[in-house]
Amino acid sequence: MYLFCPYCGLDLRFIIRERLIARLTLHDRILRMLVLMRNPLNAIEHIASAPDLLGGAIICVLCSFVLLIKLLMLMVKYSIPINAYGVVCLLVASVLTQFLVWIFLAIVLHVGIRVAGGVGSFRDIMSIVGYCQLYLLIGHIVSMVMLSFVPPSPDPSELSRALLGSAEVYAPFLIFIAILVGYGASFTHMLKKPAAILASVASSTILIVLLYAI
Repeated sequence: MYLFCPYCGLDLRFIIRERLIARLTLHDRILRMLVLMRNPLNAIEHIASAPDLLGGAIICVLCSFVLLIKLLMLMVKYSIPINAYGVVCLLVASVLTQFLVWIFLAIVLHVGIRVAGGVGSFRDIMSIVGYCQLYLLIGHIVSMVMLSFVPPSPDPSELSRALLGSAEVYAPFLIFIAILVGYGASFTHMLKKPAAILASVASSTILIVLLYAI
């Protein structure tokens, strides 16, 4: 397959990329998720070559359900009454929270990569971060398990401390996501791998420091 027309020199990479994206099926997206857990770098290369947002949206919904389960677990543990309407409200809040995390993290990493000289699109970063939410899903599960071992207390400050402690588990996952996004950006934003990864990790580290400082 030619990346440039052998006759006129036309850049064919955009056309090839759009055709690859158009051919993606639900099975392809699920396969990407599985490969991302087994061979992250190989999966990121594939995602960078044909970015899509639907795969990220699916993972975003999965993360939202885990968040919902964690919230319901806490309400049961602390004997907080809730009805069906409350569950629906918690579900909507969980979806919005995870969606905002996806967008905000993509913005932070995209800005860092652009500052380092990257010239790719925000959609590419959104796609890579969307798939990398799989690691946030693992973080949600680990956080939920940690909270399940915290004994209930009538003191609200105990719950706050427990939530803060369980939140710290996300830091290594965010750094790992930043490494993968930087690796992917080296293909989509025309940066050398060390520069792209360094910019992405630096942006993620600043974000983590600011979040825990708040």
